[in-house]
Amino acid sequence: MESDSRAQDNIRHQATSDLEAPELTPVRSIWDDLSIRAVLVAIVGNGLVALSKFFGWLVSGSPSMLAESVHSLADTLNQLLLLVGIRHGAGRPTKEFPFGKGRARYIWNLVSAVGIFFLGFGFTTWHGVSTLVSSNASDPISTSGWPFAILIFSFLIEGYTLFVALRSVNEARGDTPFFQFVRYGDDPTGVAVLLEDGIAVLGVVIAFTGIALSRHLNSPFPDAIASIVIGGLLGFMAIVLALANGRILMGASMGQDREQEIREYLEALPAIERVTSLKTAVMAPGAVRLAAEIEFHGSTFIDRHMIERDAERIREGEDPTPVLFDTAERMVRVMGREINRLEAQIRQQFPEITYIDLEVN
Repeated sequence: MESDSRAQDNIRHQATSDLEAPELTPVRSIWDDLSIRAVLVAIVGNGLVALSKFFGWLVSGSPSMLAESVHSLADTLNQLLLLVGIRHGAGRPTKEFPFGKGRARYIWNLVSAVGIFFLGFGFTTWHGVSTLVSSNASDPISTSGWPFAILIFSFLIEGYTLFVALRSVNEARGDTPFFQFVRYGDDPTGVAVLLEDGIAVLGVVIAFTGIALSRHLNSPFPDAIASIVIGGLLGFMAIVLALANGRILMGASMGQDREQEIREYLEALPAIERVTSLKTAVMAPGAVRLAAEIEFHGSTFIDRHMIERDAERIREGEDPTPVLFDTAERMVRVMGREINRLEAQIRQQFPEITYIDLEVN
């Protein structure tokens, strides 16, 4: 029993030894990340837009213009948090973080979602409601043309950042259907920028409509209602981002279809009889951990020539105990090499699987 335990420990050591090898997690520069391009463009674009919108609010006093100003400020600050998350999550595994810090990106994305909810949704909706309650139909309406000019400028800038974000998401998703990638993809950072920019463009249209209706009807109410609608959009976006990042922080899998594909690939290999358990977990964008329990075909590891030689040594009078120990140790080495070869095959077939835990039943 003791020798069997040592043999099993050796097998497990062989199966997991590659996890400690640094080359399993190739490190790219963060500037190679598709998401970071969209984030940087969004930070610059939203920063300029936020300044212009605040100027428009100062000269017009429009509640929807203030909502859009806070909206763009929240987007800028939150995209700075996304940038921090990308930077924090980069780098090689360490002794303290043996699987890397890739999930730091999702933590900062979650912080960003909370910021959007409280700063964007909370303040914007509160200001819109208070303006709606306190306004009178006889309140004077600003006739300044600055808000319209600024909103047109904002539409052009935010439309361009939306185009960049959409292009980055399309490059990152590959063959994955668009809405499936947005809902279940492993990189909510690019999705966050896409949603923020998409709602930013929609918010500009709503603010433009609200201000135009207020001036046409000579009433402050459409402008205040537009502010509330913009706040509601921000609240919706915050909830979507929180759910997308929370599911990965809780250990989301690759998805049943992908796991079934991996299972079928493994069970089609000559050395494997069946896969008794298979689990995956997203560790970072493009990095997945695979844990599987497998049963080998015993004949794969039997070297008949070596077995016959061991039997001949015993028949010739050699002490059976050391001969059998040699046989068992040789089987462990053979199985260890087979597991290492199997891991290499898995990584070649599924490049996103960077961490592999195999347990032999």
